[in-house]
Amino acid sequence: MEAIRRYGLLLIVLMLGIVLGTFGWQAALVVLTPLFMIWLMLWDEKSYKRKQYKRYTEEKQQYAYRNSR
Repeated sequence: MEAIRRYGLLLIVLMLGIVLGTFGWQAALVVLTPLFMIWLMLWDEKSYKRKQYKRYTEEKQQYAYRNSR
């Protein structure tokens, strides 16, 4: 999850730099749209893996003690 936060921070910094720069809004969309889409896919994949792991540990009760910390 920390990597996703770092990537989100990178997106914010890039967006501010582009907005404050002289590229204009069209160039900003060309650069930021793919970055935002990648960030969104990473976030979705992370939540999917978390749900899959939770489902796995609920099905396999012998491994449940590992999550009790």
